Amino acid sequence: MEPIIVDANRRFEFSKALLERARTAGDPDLEKSFAEMAVAAAFSCLEGMLTHIFEHFIESRNFDVFEQSIMQEKSVKLIRGQPCLAEQRFHSIDDRLMFLFWKFSGVQFDKGKAWWPPFAGAVGIRNGIMHPKEEARITAQDAEKSVSAIVDALDDLMLTVFGKRWPKANKGLVPSYAI
Repeated sequence: MEPIIVDANRRFEFSKALLERARTAGDPDLEKSFAEMAVAAAFSCLEGMLTHIFEHFIESRNFDVFEQSIMQEKSVKLIRGQPCLAEQRFHSIDDRLMFLFWKFSGVQFDKGKAWWPPFAGAVGIRNGIMHPKEEARITAQDAEKSVSAIVDALDDLMLTVFGKRWPKANKGLVPSYAI
């Protein structure tokens, strides 16, 4: 197994352990802290999996320069009329996810997928954690919905891209260890 996959899976297991700890914290501040970290670790896992997919296809000729710019998070610049990759340009996690579904399914992303509304909510929670503008308002239940949505999104993505389910999805949110 590739090191980035091993690392992403480790982060996912840690996310589940943090989620379980949030559920049993007893103290509201501890619950909030563990819930925030569970969501952050789950998104870190997702980022690692997206990186794996993009790196898996980096040499493929099936992606034009504009698609490569999304995959490598670079802007497109014209050099003597030829489109080339240039400086860093970041895309949101949901845009990159939808791009992969579109590329590998051949159809526009369906926001009607059962996991999409909770995933979009999870992105909002993640943004509130990573770029706070006000006090965090997250519970263990919010974190559970977020982590579950990430599991469902990753499972669907792996099935769409590689034709196989994500093995970690089989265990759901049952942690492998306790914190």
